[in-house]
Amino acid sequence: MSSKSTSKAKQESEKNQDDAQQSGTGGAVVRYAIVIALCFFFLKPYLFKPKEEPIAPQTFKVRGETMGTTWNVSIAASPTKIVELNAQGVADKEKEPDEAFNSCEEFLARVIQAKLDFVDSVASTYRPDSQLSLFNQSESTEWFDVAPELARVVQIALDVARQTNGAFDPTVAPLVNMYRFGPNKTPLVELPSDDVVAAARESVGYDKIETRIDPPAIRKSVPNVTLDLSGVAKGFAVDLVAETLEELGLNDYMIEVGGEIRARGLKVDSYKNVQTPWTLGIQKPEIYQRDADSFSRVPDIHCFIRFPNKNAPGALATSGDYNNYLQCGAVRFSHIIDPRTGKPTEIVDADAPEATERLGSVSVLSNDANELSCAQVDAYATAFFVLGSEEGLDLANRLLIPVLYLFRSDDAATNVRELRSNPFNTQIESRLSNEPFVDEPVEETTKQ
Repeated sequence: MSSKSTSKAKQESEKNQDDAQQSGTGGAVVRYAIVIALCFFFLKPYLFKPKEEPIAPQTFKVRGETMGTTWNVSIAASPTKIVELNAQGVADKEKEPDEAFNSCEEFLARVIQAKLDFVDSVASTYRPDSQLSLFNQSESTEWFDVAPELARVVQIALDVARQTNGAFDPTVAPLVNMYRFGPNKTPLVELPSDDVVAAARESVGYDKIETRIDPPAIRKSVPNVTLDLSGVAKGFAVDLVAETLEELGLNDYMIEVGGEIRARGLKVDSYKNVQTPWTLGIQKPEIYQRDADSFSRVPDIHCFIRFPNKNAPGALATSGDYNNYLQCGAVRFSHIIDPRTGKPTEIVDADAPEATERLGSVSVLSNDANELSCAQVDAYATAFFVLGSEEGLDLANRLLIPVLYLFRSDDAATNVRELRSNPFNTQIESRLSNEPFVDEPVEETTKQ
């Protein structure tokens, strides 16, 4: 065979091999394409599964007792969020994660009650084992180590005392006990004489107490000085509960402890399926006879307030003489003691005809301008009641604090007159109404 024929045959053989390789590669591509198409067909329902809609938030309401009073908390949140927190066991560090509580409400109640119990364990004057009671029992004038929270609340109390020139004074305990509003419940036969009051006042004075934040401690300069934080502790407890909820990512809440309130975010209107601002009520300062029906009686509301800023918390506290008072013979007197005189702010002859308009309550609000905590408005409410409207409104205007004074002409508060500080009018006028907000139930009313 010639070399020319051999070369031609070789070229044809190589061409056939190339065609075969291309044919094999093409077949492989087709097969792969078929496999991918089948996989896509079967996985399509999973790959393009519609995204599940998040569970809409709802309002969880829980309540309980603490510090000789009641507490009520409403939290607007997704149930999924609460379930996740529950599963993590954050309510009880001793529980294993799989030992979750049976309901969202049970979980939330445990979280809140634990924080309130802690405040009671450090700041109660009724518990002999509380840090505050141990400090009061001590006659040492050296630094007394306490929990950081107790140092904080004492510091708040002293700051308000200085701002009000002693109208609010956390060392008022001897006077409170003397009038039987503290742990001493021995019946009072007659009102203390001026000499007895003067003797008690010798151990009263906020300038006799110091605080240290780091390390946390308090100390007294006079051995027999004692502290009573009842005018600020409930508001402080509200703040601590709020801090706890916010740490858990629960930023829509309304917290009430003994009438002191803090609210943030929005609530859920289950009827309209929308979120709306929290609505609070300030009740009329009506004094009514204490009987079985009086404690279940729904109070009459003087005005309504709502907090429309969903990002910043608002706080409301009221001090009044209409719920907490005592009677000695024919004389009725308020639980609010003026530390400067050592006497109750209201002493009324119950048998005398009512002919004098009297101060019934003072409500103090935080707002976006002053950013007061609930502990601060709690203390200021007592101070402004002690100061009275003339001196109190002047101070409130200088400190830019919204304050509402309510006066009654009789115990039934048939006619109520009000006075407001300028910040109350100019900064939150839109939040106040003498008529209820349409279809918006009142979450809580302040009470004293």
